[in-house]
Amino acid sequence: MKLLLTNIRWLRVVVSSLLIVLSSFLVVTLITAGYAFILAFEAHGKPDQAAINHFASSISRWMMPLFELFFTFVISFISTKKTMNNVSIHGLLIGILAGFFSTMMKIGFGDQFNYRIYIFFLIIVGLGFVGGFFSQRQLAKKIKSPA
Repeated sequence: MKLLLTNIRWLRVVVSSLLIVLSSFLVVTLITAGYAFILAFEAHGKPDQAAINHFASSISRWMMPLFELFFTFVISFISTKKTMNNVSIHGLLIGILAGFFSTMMKIGFGDQFNYRIYIFFLIIVGLGFVGGFFSQRQLAKKIKSPA
């Protein structure tokens, strides 16, 4: 089977990749907002901004990459179901772009490009491919069983 780049749904790939990074950022922001809300209730007024900043910086270091990994698999699995052809390739491209956007976001927030970021990029690419692969397997099972 010949792979043509014109058969790739690029809009779906780009939007899914952006959705991965933005959703992980949004979840961490919502967790931080929830913490600030709890602090505001405890203080009966304005919460301590230093405590909120400390909490946000401490959880975003380890929670955002975990959410990016989770969302990469889930969004590539869901997004590639509707493509019906080149499903694994769509998952791989979603992983590549999500890894690129994640790397650019980390560098934008002041991280140095080192081997950890490169390994994390490769893991995101792999999870995008695995999400597309599982989606392709599920589509193949659905086509085989005419129920």
